[in-house]
Parts: sequence; structure tokens; C-alpha cells
Amino acid sequence: MTASDGDEPNGLRRTHRVTISDLARRLQISKASVSYALNGRAGVSDETRQRVLDLAEELGFHPNSAAVALSASRTRTIGIVIARDPALISTEAFYMRTLVGIEQYLNEVDASLLLRLTGEQGEDLDVLRRWSRQGRVDGFILFDEHDNDPRIPLLKELGIPCVVVSSNAPDDQAGRLISSPTETVTLLLDHLAALGHRDIAHISGPFMFVHERLRVQTLRELAADRGMTVRQLEGSYRYDDGAALTRQLLTGPNPPTAIVLGNDLMAVAALRVAIDLGTPVPGQVSIVAWDDSPLCELAHPGITAVDQKTMERGRAAADLLFRVAAGQDDIHEQAPAGELRARASSGPAAHR
Repeated sequence: MTASDGDEPNGLRRTHRVTISDLARRLQISKASVSYALNGRAGVSDETRQRVLDLAEELGFHPNSAAVALSASRTRTIGIVIARDPALISTEAFYMRTLVGIEQYLNEVDASLLLRLTGEQGEDLDVLRRWSRQGRVDGFILFDEHDNDPRIPLLKELGIPCVVVSSNAPDDQAGRLISSPTETVTLLLDHLAALGHRDIAHISGPFMFVHERLRVQTLRELAADRGMTVRQLEGSYRYDDGAALTRQLLTGPNPPTAIVLGNDLMAVAALRVAIDLGTPVPGQVSIVAWDDSPLCELAHPGITAVDQKTMERGRAAADLLFRVAAGQDDIHEQAPAGELRARASSGPAAHR
């Protein structure tokens, strides 16, 4: 609905259509939480749900949300096409937990997921074209954005909505669930700085991904602000890469006092190499991971990592896609914030 002009009793001047963003801003909660409350789904407390419903009634808000989108959708199905090695996908917690979150959401709203793993030579574009033209899905969730990513203009040309799970927010008319690297970098660096670390190394994922280059840039900038130096090595998210690059660091001159690994699998590899080399963890080197998972929790010692709330982010991405498909104007949303899980793999910096 379009509200009439004039100031409301609560101070919100209603000269525009009241949106989920307005409710979230007034209540100081996330847009995802507002959506969960409005649609009667799990994920918010009863108190928060009532606050949302009360304000929605007060402002005369009629939800233009996933429920509305689903009622008008053709297939009640979303598509995900992942152009990565299936062997890596099966061992990397990020994708598995994200997909679980998406499936949980779709089960609650009686919708479906169409998933395809392809090679890395452009086969994903063929699948996007074919599913779009066959009318098999109502939209796509995209991961692992590249520079000048061809998938986004392709789907725009085909008239198919999409949500990019990303770290940046260009004005390309695509829906985006944005996870700023600043949050995670701040958590990790503050933790290591408090332990006295000044010389750290970062083994990242491939630089071909936009989010990895943003991580590297942010890590260097915020480390410099804290008087820390960062050595950067490019990895592939694979166990073998994490092991080889950690061995290179620990057997070379002036090894770092802490190593940040780009995912849980490489962090476990780094821990194993340190143990094999007889390098005490955390006595001689601290090991921390960008992504938390059961692997980090069950390792010995347990690996300090950031819980990226990947299941919650999967839910939020699916919810946003249906809202984008329904014509929601505000198509950029912040992902749920991560939390540091400090474990025994990180400790005071060793004296050099």
C-alpha cells in the first residue's frame, strides 16, 4: 500500500510504500528477521514476532514478501548451478551448510530446489540458459562471483531473477545477500592482536573470486591499522594446498606466529602439518580459520574460526530471491553477522 502524507505518531513520515526495510530500521533488527516474523516462520522469538506484527499493523503494512511471491510463482522452484569440482564441494562445509539452510527454508514454504554441479569451463551458463528457457525455475541463487561475471547479464537478458551471495554491492540490478569481509577480518585480527601477534600469514582461496580479493585487500588494510604485517599466499580451498603452503611457511625463514586459512579444510591441513613438523600449536604458531565447521570443532587442538552463520545465510538468500521475484524494490540485504569461536589453536604469540 502507499501511505498518505504526514507524520505518524511514531515519527516515521509515511510518504512512500512501507517496506520490510522500514520495519527493520524502526525495530533495529534484520530484514530477514522481519520476514520470518511476518511469514510465521521459525528464526525469531515470540517477543520479536509480536513487535513486528504490532508495528506492521500500526503502519498499515501489507507484506510484499516470499509468501506473495510463492503464490504467483510458476514453479515454486529455485535453481542453483555450481561450477566447482564436486569432490571439493562434498568436503567443504560452506556449501553443504548453506544448502541445508536453503532446503530448510524451502521445506517450510513448500518450495523446491533444482541443483546442478558442473565443470569449470562455462558449462554452468548452458544450464542457466536451458532451465530459464524451459521455465523450470523462478530464479537462481549464484555463488563465487567473478569480475565481469557473465551469469548476471545473461539472467537479466533472459528475464530471470537472481540473488548473488557476495561481498560487494554494485548497481547491476541483481539481488545481493552481502557478507562484508570487514566483519570477519575485524574479528580475526582483534583476536590475534590481543594475543600479541604482529606477523601473520594468510592462505586464501583463488583470487579469481571477487570475495577472495576483497578479503585480501581488507585484511592488509586493517592489519596495517593495527601495526601487523600480512604475508599472502593464494590457495585453492583444497586440503593438499593448505598443507603444502603451511609447510612452506613453517620451514622457511622467519615463520609467522599465526596463520589465517581461507576455509576449514585448509585449516585442518595446516594443523596436521604443524604437528608433523613438531611445531607446537599454539605455542609456536596459532592457526585460525575463516569458516567454522565441525572439522574445526573436532580437531585437536580445536581450531579457532568464525561461525559465518552459513545455514542462516542460506535461508536468507532463498527468502530474498522470492522477494526479488515478487518485485521488491530493496534488493540488497546484509547477511547475518558472524561470530568468533575461540578455541585452543590460538594463543599468545611466540617470542622471536
